[in-house]
Order: sequence, then structure tokens, then C-alpha cells
Amino acid sequence: MQYFHCILTISLTLLIAFLISKDRKKIKYKTVALGLFFQLLFAVILFKIPAISNIFFGFNTVLEAISKSTTHATTFVFGGLANPPEQSGLGYILAFQGFPVLITISALSSVLTYWKILPFIINIFSMIFRKILNIGGTLGFAVSANIFSGMSETPLVINTYLKRLTHSEIFSLMVCGTSAVASSVMVLYSMILKPIAENPLGHIITSVLISIPASLVISRIMIPETDEVSEGKDSNYSQAKNTLDALYTGIIDGGKVIVTILAMLIGFIALIDLLNQIIIAINPTEYDITIQKVLGWIMYPVAWIIGIPSNEAGIAGSLLGTKLILNEIISFQELVRISAELSFKTKIMMIYALCSFANLGSIGVMIGVYGTLIPERKSEVIKLGFKAILAGTLVNLSIASIIGALI
Repeated sequence: MQYFHCILTISLTLLIAFLISKDRKKIKYKTVALGLFFQLLFAVILFKIPAISNIFFGFNTVLEAISKSTTHATTFVFGGLANPPEQSGLGYILAFQGFPVLITISALSSVLTYWKILPFIINIFSMIFRKILNIGGTLGFAVSANIFSGMSETPLVINTYLKRLTHSEIFSLMVCGTSAVASSVMVLYSMILKPIAENPLGHIITSVLISIPASLVISRIMIPETDEVSEGKDSNYSQAKNTLDALYTGIIDGGKVIVTILAMLIGFIALIDLLNQIIIAINPTEYDITIQKVLGWIMYPVAWIIGIPSNEAGIAGSLLGTKLILNEIISFQELVRISAELSFKTKIMMIYALCSFANLGSIGVMIGVYGTLIPERKSEVIKLGFKAILAGTLVNLSIASIIGALI
């Protein structure tokens, strides 16, 4: 039955992209077919081959080492508040036990970039994607960098060439950003999801890699390429003067990310709770109506289409709606909280369905980033913002449905 849902999901996502396409006559169906083939191939290879899974278990081992070192440093600053729940007896405190690892990851990433290790890896991926997906060198380079950076950081990596991107390439880059997550938060998400998945980091990395061909399929249907693609590929990865400068920059950047996420979580959760209180006060009933419940009703058919069982589709729909309106962190936390109500297959599918920056708040982030780097094309980015969120959501739904067929 899941194969039916998988075919239905892919067909509907392609149909929606086709219906809102800017120029249907210019769609290159060979490129779309290639992208779809590699999306399926990546999913099978990354999800089903034991050797690949073992590599991801190796990532988890590295994660454990990084997490242990970060905990040691955090307890020096915050004392018992930073200890694991089993030691502190205070439960899981996200601000003290989850977020600090972002500083460590950001510092490591900055140093590895300065040492040209990450750029070397990115160039390998870039060559692969240019060959197999028939895209320009600059875009291939950018979507490869997106594996390690993210929606906000990737435009900085190709800042020198950003203004040269075609209209279609800009949109493809935006969709790649919204349909995936940055390496700086992968570790945080894996720590949140650890209670419900044996290898959460492996699932997150798998989702990001599959999202590249999937994003190019959807984006090239919505905004077909009509111009000559850009081929520049060399970029300034790091402006650090030495290793110490790179380390300092990475630590400060990690701290900024933590402050931003903390503020976002507090603000969004408080406002949603306030709105729920207002709704209940206006319309008190035996079964309190909340925003989450309304989103669950709206997204119920979407969850069923991708293959979530009907008795779990309401809960899954609520998670999908929460992620679209708010963000993936809140949805991941809610997924863990209600995991006892969901089957194993549904929990794994939801990890893939929620693993992206495709939410309404990301429109503001993209406008801010691109508007600063290429102000002359800010209006262009504004017009593409909502489409990029929709495209990223379609990508996530198709990936989740494919994974459901492989479980």
C-alpha cells in the first residue's frame, strides 16, 4: 500500500509544480527525469545499503565525542544545569544541554573551512552534481555547499558569483535551502530526536542529501531555466587570517545562532500559547480547540497521501502544520513528546517530512540574506519567497513518502 502512496505523492508534487510553473513550454523533462531517478537512487543507496548506514553510525560516534566534550565545558560554566537528565534529575534542559554543542560544531566547521578540508569535500560533491544533474558549475557548487552550510550561509559561500545566477538558479538555490537544514543544527536535531530513533543523525544527513536532486526537480519545473547558466566555481570560503581567527569567528557565530534560536523559540511558543488561550476563552467547549488541532485537520489528507495510517494522520498533520507555520525545532520536540502515540514507521517518516527550513519565517531570512548581498535583486527574491517554501514542503513530503516505502 505504501508504494501506492509513494507514487501518488510524487505524482501530485510534480503536478502541483507543473500547474504553477512560470513557463511550462520551457520545462526540460530530461533534466526532471534525471533528477527524479537520482532522488530515488539516493534514497535506496543511503537508506538500504548497510555499508552506508555504518558510515552514518560512525557520524554518531563522532557526535557522541563532540557532545561529551561540550558537556564537560558547559558544566564548567553552568554547573549541574548542564548535566544529562539522568545525572541532574532536572529533566532535559534544551538551553543548557542541547544548544551549547552548536558552538563546538560552528568552531570546528570554521577551522576545517580555513584549513580547506570542507572546501575540498564540497568541490567533490559539486563535480558529482554538475555531471549527473546537468546544472551549471556555480549552482552545482552552491547546492553542494548547502550540505554543510545552510539557507543563510550558502549565499555567502558564493557571494562573488551570486549576482551572476540566472532567475532559475536563484530559485533553485532558495529551494535547496528551504528543503534542507544546516550542518550547524543537525547535531541539535539529532540530540532532540535521540529518544525516538536509533541513528537520528544518519536520517538527517540522508534527508539533506536526497533533498538536492529532489529540490532541483521541483524548482526546475516551477521556474524552468531559460538563460545561459553560470559556470564560476571558485569562491572565498574563509576570510580568517589564521587558525585562531577562524576558531574565534566560529565560536562567535555559534553563539549568535544560539541566541537567535532561543529568542525564536520563546517568542513563537509564547505567542502560540497565547492564541490558544484566546481561542479557548472565545469558544470554550468540552474539547478545547487549539491551533495545533486546526492544523491537524487541515493537513490530515496530506499526511494520509504520503502514507501515514489514517488513525495517525491527524497527529502527523498537526506536526506538519506546526512546522510550516512555526519551525522544525518545535515540531521535532512535539514529535518526541507524542511519540508513544505513533508507530515506528510513522515516526521515521515524520523525521524526514519535518527535516527542513520550509516554514513561513524562512521567507524573512531569505529576503534579509539575499537583500543584503544582492540588493538589486531583492524584489526578485521577495516574489520567489512563498514559492520556495511551497517547493521545499513538496520536496520534504516526497522524500518522506519514499522513505516510507523503503522501511
